[in-house]
Amino acid sequence: MHPAPGKGAAEDSAGSHQGPQCGRSQGHLQPWLLRPDHLDSLQGRTTLASRQILVTHVGAKSPADGVVQVDDVIVGVAGKPFEDDARKSIAYAIQNAEKESGKGILKLSVIRAGQPQDLELKLPVIGTYSATAPWNCPKSKRIFEDACKALENEPLKEDWAGPVNGLALLATGNPDYLPKVREFARKLAPTTLDLSQKTNGATWDLGYRNLFLCEYFLLTGDKEVLHGIREYTLSMARGQGMYGTFGHGFSAKTADGKNHGSVPPYGPVNMAGLPANLSIVLAKKCGISDPEIDQAIARAAGFFGYFTDKGAIPYGEHEPWPFHENNGKNSITAILFSAIGNKPAETKFFSRMAVAGYCSRECGHTGQGFSYLWSALGANVGGPAAEAAFFREASWHLDLVRRCDGSFTYDGAEQYGPGKTDDDTYYGKSSYSGLSPNATFVLTYSLPLKKLIITGREQDQKSWLSRDEVAASIAAGHFDLDRKKLSADELVEAFAAWSPVVRSWAATELASRPECKAMVPRLIELAGGNDIHVIQGACETLGLIKSVEALPALVKQLSHSDRWVRYKAAEAIKEMGGAAQPALDDILKALVSTAEPLSPINWADPIQIAHGQLAAAVFSSPLKESLKTADPRLLYPAVRMVSRNPDGM
Repeated sequence: MHPAPGKGAAEDSAGSHQGPQCGRSQGHLQPWLLRPDHLDSLQGRTTLASRQILVTHVGAKSPADGVVQVDDVIVGVAGKPFEDDARKSIAYAIQNAEKESGKGILKLSVIRAGQPQDLELKLPVIGTYSATAPWNCPKSKRIFEDACKALENEPLKEDWAGPVNGLALLATGNPDYLPKVREFARKLAPTTLDLSQKTNGATWDLGYRNLFLCEYFLLTGDKEVLHGIREYTLSMARGQGMYGTFGHGFSAKTADGKNHGSVPPYGPVNMAGLPANLSIVLAKKCGISDPEIDQAIARAAGFFGYFTDKGAIPYGEHEPWPFHENNGKNSITAILFSAIGNKPAETKFFSRMAVAGYCSRECGHTGQGFSYLWSALGANVGGPAAEAAFFREASWHLDLVRRCDGSFTYDGAEQYGPGKTDDDTYYGKSSYSGLSPNATFVLTYSLPLKKLIITGREQDQKSWLSRDEVAASIAAGHFDLDRKKLSADELVEAFAAWSPVVRSWAATELASRPECKAMVPRLIELAGGNDIHVIQGACETLGLIKSVEALPALVKQLSHSDRWVRYKAAEAIKEMGGAAQPALDDILKALVSTAEPLSPINWADPIQIAHGQLAAAVFSSPLKESLKTADPRLLYPAVRMVSRNPDGM
């Protein structure tokens, strides 16, 4: 656990994130085991069972200095032992102490050298978050100002992370920072820059540089950087892959030597490509025009728009991630569609996913840095009420990673791992691959200022979420817990939810209930209905319980006009495995009839994920054993169609 304001560096005795973790023995305290469930960890509950915090360092001149000692084990707050997640409990205790009513007093119960002791820390009183925080909130304003002071001392490096610092300085609206930012912008965009022959750019660096430069120009009107923006933008537009994606670098040429081929191995990386695509959109707002730019925006809108109503943006070119957020990718996609404009369905969906993704903030491939950077900004696309709701759910963690000097730490590691400072001390440096946590959270707390496109300037209020939509989005975030309390009928009702994640969680829960087998006739009827959301939930449930009686209904939906209905029907057949053998002939026919040419790309399913799922059902599940006796007149055409399916990551 990272240092928090008003206490020394501390480590949650749950330790890390994988496998059994032992608390450290302290006198009569015995080591204990924590085995975090994978779903719990993906949903922000990695330390749910923790009840102790081991102090590993105490910051000099912090409120803990001279009070807390290294190797103290914190076992409670306010005179009571921890009864819930120790990390969250101490964060809430810090928030209560910082209130006017708390008078800055933080009471800790510790075990020191085997003996219980009560300690008292004196924290600064900075108030309470308002109901609309970070809007109209004196506490948020105080935190923002302190974080700005920490950020202004950090360098602006010419890598991918330096431009994020530049964006944060711009977002403050402080004119004192402009000379430093101007110098940095002109250094990144010299008038001699020539990228016309660049064929394999570093997407991370180019995307974030261009994003910063575009926001800088739109804020200041400094025409000296326009040439650089044009060079960066055209280079990336030419290097974009055929589906609107990027890898760590650019796409390969097509077979006839043209741009926009496939992204070569390592393959597409959407967390690199999304900032690049967003910067191309902003470059158009800067007045940069070229047919390549318009085509790149159209491809990006087509590919990422496909995931609307289906799930979270995945790592690369494959099926949706089955949670509300995936390391900030839904959040930046919400900003992307908001910036493109005239994309109400996509903008609302991804902003709702960002709001519902508050539980998943502490999870990310290689670490959670991008989640912390983009999640609040994505929720903000849904309007102030949406952002305030998201902020309420995340505020405990924001206060947990804030140090007593106003700076922030990076609390993260691979997947849902814990963070640390570089030297394991309270004031040590901390970052995600160079990404400043101060810059990250300055952007979060700067949202009310609306200085940048990414922090809410030029938002279309028509895309803001209603009060009911905000409430439903927050409820969706914890539906994985709430579903346990619902009846079978209530789970069926959840098939109609706005969230594809909720629909899937409802199906999974219903399939685990003993009464589900008796509901097969009703589920078959629902699978043949008119509501595509309900159809999807019914198909998924029928597949999970391996209902052979449902095969005719599932096969029929393999050619449904909605591609995600097709996918869910194919997924259900895959779940059945060999039990689907009676319908093999019709399944093979569907493989042929639903196949589509690679070109022109059909943006209703650009990489033919639904067809790919059906191919997996036939050739990668136990059903493949039945192919030995299949009619070759049906099998061979199916094989030919499957061999032409796009091979995404």
